Amino acid sequence: MDLKEAQAGQHTRHPWETARVEALRDILSEHLTAGMRILDIGCGDGFVAETLFRDVAGRAITAVDSNLSPRQLAEFAATKAGITFRKELPEEGGFDLVLLLDVLEHIEDDGPFLHGVVRRHLAPAGLVLITVPAFQGIFSGHDVFLGHYRRYSLPQLVRVAEAAGLTVRRSGYLFASLLLPKLVLFKLLKAADASEGVGGWRGGALITSMLHLALKLDNKMLFAAGRLGLKIPGLTGWVLCEKHGS
Repeated sequence: MDLKEAQAGQHTRHPWETARVEALRDILSEHLTAGMRILDIGCGDGFVAETLFRDVAGRAITAVDSNLSPRQLAEFAATKAGITFRKELPEEGGFDLVLLLDVLEHIEDDGPFLHGVVRRHLAPAGLVLITVPAFQGIFSGHDVFLGHYRRYSLPQLVRVAEAAGLTVRRSGYLFASLLLPKLVLFKLLKAADASEGVGGWRGGALITSMLHLALKLDNKMLFAAGRLGLKIPGLTGWVLCEKHGS
């Protein structure tokens, strides 16, 4: 969850959040190894890191978000074991996996930023998983609220990654079923002007469970299509990369 969308006392996760974590687990399933070092840039409230790597023995997670308040830093340090939270990137790296989940769209000079992360923080055989909001044509007021400079096509994201010294191993989209609702609600009807985003979720247990299942199946379909070489458009673009020559 983006910290700008977080709501005090919010305990029920939006189905988009929980379905995304399951999709990320599918993408990374072959690469989660005991003792790995993980850098989560733009970690938000740490939900992804603590959920995605819960069963990885001996992992060390450094979670960074410039929007973390002193209160949140203290609270998360006390309640989220095994994760070190910071407001700024560490001086040096050697991380086996770097997560940039819906981060690059917040960076005006995304290419130099990514190149710096790869050079300073990624181990020689390390991986980078990047997700971004897809398709500039549906850029809306909600993107402005979240501080986005842009949305990406998948070829554009691949070019940014390759220019930063990465080799793209896998790529695709997530959440195909959300493209049309995003276009209608946020672009055409301007509903984003009053939107709280995922942090404003108030759905009950049944509707939350049903939507989670629908979004999970949506992503499973996209993965299946990807194995056949088909890139079906979705609301989120993603790439799994490693350093050139690693």
